[in-house]
Amino acid sequence: MKFRFAAMKTYIYIFFIIISVNAHSESSKILCELDGDFSVTYKDIKKTYLAEGIDLFKNLARQTQQSLFLLRRAKTNFAEEDWQKSQLYVVQYWEVDSTNEEFKSLTHTLEPSPMWVNEDASWSVQNKETGITVTHQMNIDETHPLFPEYEVQVYKITNTFNWFTGKGQIFGDIWLKKKDGSRGKNPKVEIYANGKCVAQEKKF
Repeated sequence: MKFRFAAMKTYIYIFFIIISVNAHSESSKILCELDGDFSVTYKDIKKTYLAEGIDLFKNLARQTQQSLFLLRRAKTNFAEEDWQKSQLYVVQYWEVDSTNEEFKSLTHTLEPSPMWVNEDASWSVQNKETGITVTHQMNIDETHPLFPEYEVQVYKITNTFNWFTGKGQIFGDIWLKKKDGSRGKNPKVEIYANGKCVAQEKKF
């Protein structure tokens, strides 16, 4: 009888551990619907911007404030009419650990999806008090897997979710260069969209 009682206690204890682990690993799912646009230009940077452009591509790999400044400055080389702009609808599907609110996974879809988006690009995540940031990147001079005739000059797409505002955002830049040096055929893509997420907002 004592053995049965001890065995029962063991089973109850094991069952409690399983329940505790499952409760600890519960996930919160957050859906964000974003509206915006993506813009494309094939115009090349003027020669006066060439030196800065080279620095830009190198500095972007280190994600410095200077690199962001140089990217914005390089874009001033283009007039508004140089960009072909299209509407963009994005759905972000976040999964986070409900206990400590840390990132677990992100699935995002773009409609229509710019053909230069590489779904297999390497990514990194930042968990902040204000929210979560996931950045997809490719290396400078890396061959684009979907377009082997192109090398990467800039590739960075960032998805964010903010706990306090309950808003999501995606922004990105993709600049590709023809390996054969052809001019006027190098796509430069700008992506931006934001919107509301289905989640409880936090208070400061």
